Amino acid sequence: MERRSALAADLVIPGLALGFTLYFLYSVRELDWEAKANGVIIGTILLTLVGVQVVRLVLATARGNADRGFAPLISPREILPKRLGMLAVTVMFVAAVPYLGLALGLFAALLAALLVMGVRGAKRVLAVALGVAVVVSLLFTVALDSGLPKGPVERFFIKLAR
Repeated sequence: MERRSALAADLVIPGLALGFTLYFLYSVRELDWEAKANGVIIGTILLTLVGVQVVRLVLATARGNADRGFAPLISPREILPKRLGMLAVTVMFVAAVPYLGLALGLFAALLAALLVMGVRGAKRVLAVALGVAVVVSLLFTVALDSGLPKGPVERFFIKLAR
């Protein structure tokens, strides 16, 4: 029996990418022309990739190789709680970063994500979360001065760097 791919499940990521790209293009409209040009280039690439995926899925449907199901998103059922947990961690991270800053927000999100995924060993979980949060914070705050939200950790690193 030939296995048919689930069309609806294959459209989730392109749909999210399309939404992100439209938001991104909307958000750079007021910036300097350099940032706007970069935004348009990146946005065009993302929209092209979404278009390629949509064409691929339309062709698969026309050939009878796809259906409109969501089965891959919800199966196997025993993994669904972890997927929903990771979604919750991601949403909370995005909501918390403006208040906590990148380092504390990322540290908390990584702790939660590792626990949701089932990683055990307090030392390992803490070491990974702390190491990644410190490196990312130093890179984006001190080295690149990226403009990401600064919390107490970033302000501390900036003081040390001066």
